[in-house]
Amino acid sequence: MNRLVGAVRRVYSSCSKQAECFANGMRFGFLFVRSRWFRMPRRVRAAGKSVALHLPQDHGAQSDFFACFIRNDYGLRHGLRPVETILDVGANVGFFSIAARARYPRAVIHAYEPNPRVLPFLESNTAELGISVYPQAVGGEEGFVSMLDSGASNQARTSAAANGAITQVTLDTVIDRLGGSVDLLKLDCEGAEWDLFRLGDCWRRIRDIRMEYHLFHGETVEQVEDALRGLGFVVTHRNSDVGFGMVWATRVP
Repeated sequence: MNRLVGAVRRVYSSCSKQAECFANGMRFGFLFVRSRWFRMPRRVRAAGKSVALHLPQDHGAQSDFFACFIRNDYGLRHGLRPVETILDVGANVGFFSIAARARYPRAVIHAYEPNPRVLPFLESNTAELGISVYPQAVGGEEGFVSMLDSGASNQARTSAAANGAITQVTLDTVIDRLGGSVDLLKLDCEGAEWDLFRLGDCWRRIRDIRMEYHLFHGETVEQVEDALRGLGFVVTHRNSDVGFGMVWATRVP
């Protein structure tokens, strides 16, 4: 009997996820039925506009498309209070910012992406949506970085370099630019989150976090959760994979 109940629950969960993915596709103006049949559309619908997508030729773009538009891995509209300010750190080609604009049409959105290879795509994809793009890295201190970019565009990393060509600004700076507080922080900065975790007071100005974490140097998921708790957040959702995963967290009132 227990096996039957378990099987029914798995089928129900699978069907529910499939239905949600289909609904998400319709929301953004394309048809999604199954992953094996899917081809990325050339346009998506957001905030009443048909947005042409300009993309690098690598598999990272499709992976991020699924995460932001089809699966809604960052949980837009799930468990979030009214959102007026959104900070997208590690914007890549802009999929999250576009999805956020569709779901929060009046929000102020700032997108940060330090990789010069993908900046033209980000700027083109967000140009008509009122999203402010900053070609900078966000880190623990002001300075310069270089890019380690030898694979898929969504896996490029920054490395501190005194003679680097890319400016790095602090989390305090980007929060100030957004008006002093952040309702929703999306964070996907390929390991740089560990430097950000060492900061202090600036995190008090952030309400909700939806982030992809990375365990490049032997860190653990428990360390991610401990860091967030130490900064005043409670983890509400966790999805783990090998070496990375997704965490949602909200500030403790």
